[in-house]
Amino acid sequence: MIRIDKKLISASVACALGVTGFTQTVHAVEYDIYGKAEVQIAKTDNGTMRFAKEGTQIDAPFSRIGITGKHGLSDSLNVVFKYEVQVKGFENDDLGDPFRARNTYLGLSGSFGEVVVGRNDTRFKYSEGKIDNFNETQADIAQLLPGQARIGDTITYTSKSFAGAQLSLTYAPKDDRISGKDGFAATVMYGDRNLKNENYYLALSHVDSLNNITATRIAAAWLLNNLQLGAIIQRSETAELGDKSGNGYVLSASYKLDKWLPKVQFVRDESGIHHIGTKTGQQWTTGVDYLFDKQTTAYLFYTDLDLETKSDSSLALGLKYKF
Repeated sequence: MIRIDKKLISASVACALGVTGFTQTVHAVEYDIYGKAEVQIAKTDNGTMRFAKEGTQIDAPFSRIGITGKHGLSDSLNVVFKYEVQVKGFENDDLGDPFRARNTYLGLSGSFGEVVVGRNDTRFKYSEGKIDNFNETQADIAQLLPGQARIGDTITYTSKSFAGAQLSLTYAPKDDRISGKDGFAATVMYGDRNLKNENYYLALSHVDSLNNITATRIAAAWLLNNLQLGAIIQRSETAELGDKSGNGYVLSASYKLDKWLPKVQFVRDESGIHHIGTKTGQQWTTGVDYLFDKQTTAYLFYTDLDLETKSDSSLALGLKYKF
């Protein structure tokens, strides 16, 4: 990430202009400019998967750039913001629409926690943590599992951590919802969602009337030395999309071997909410990452999707760089 200190910039400009007696007071401001550049070559059988077209394609999956930061209003209160867009201009057929909205919000943080307003991952989606081993690919758990939504016109609250536990909420007014109802999501998390400071993570999450679904999930992850295990159990239902309901499951595992990270994942959903026309869908994925450093990863994976009446498979080779 690139961090910019506006105090330093203001002082530098003053010196460059030869300004004396520069006394302007600037509150503490921090900006992080970040992003992900990714290129992938994939061969997909018939294009049934949501994130892959039929045949051989060169793609830039969910490449993006963003800026996030905070501005100190007082010793105990900050303005916080994020503006992030998906960058699609890499692809030849996206010249007319090279950007797509991602998390974009403005809010306040303090001793009460954080409240932001705008477009944001629902706290139901957020509860997945790092369980999805193939996030933002054609093997993403969103291929089958309902509730993986990023929604605009929402209010998100995140509490401070208390003895390792944290509460977060999403609220969407009914005037902005397709269903005409107020929608909300609530998540209680325990441990470390990123598995960096603690080797365990547990979450209980519920969503109601967001994207026309109601669902409850338990998510858990565990890191033991180089072995990481993850699981999600979910119950989903919807009345707006035709009285569909059913259970969903995710099982994932990875094992770090020096710079190599072999991994495997299984996803199954029995609600039929995302896979229209079939009741049950399941997906197996196996692959390996090569970690050049903390920012740069090369990967290879194969995924197989089965929707009872139709199926698909994809083989992908990619390079990902985070900054």
